[in-house]
Amino acid sequence: MNIDSIRFTDPPVHHQFPPLYENLGLPEVSSFIEQKYDFDFTAGKTKRTGHGSIRMYKQYGELKVIISEKLTGFGPKRLEKLASMLMEEVKERFISNIEAETKTRKVYHMHFGRNDRGK
Repeated sequence: MNIDSIRFTDPPVHHQFPPLYENLGLPEVSSFIEQKYDFDFTAGKTKRTGHGSIRMYKQYGELKVIISEKLTGFGPKRLEKLASMLMEEVKERFISNIEAETKTRKVYHMHFGRNDRGK
């Protein structure tokens, strides 16, 4: 398996969660910065294209690669190897994109509870 090229499709986006959720210690509801990309790779003799994103969780300083679609013929071991290879390729470029960013794009995640539960 070999990664041929990677192209970032969007600038980094900051996802903000309310402070109430930040202190729960759950990465799923922790603020993060995410950037999407497309990648070309060769598996055996077949050239393929995939889509993914890389996230950096602000509170933990942890990076995570997400492959956004199922890849036919890829089980958990091969997906893990591909994610590891993608991490090596995109990590430095992602961090430099965050540092070079002039206009921050933010998405706010909020919980809007229902007020009419007792009716």
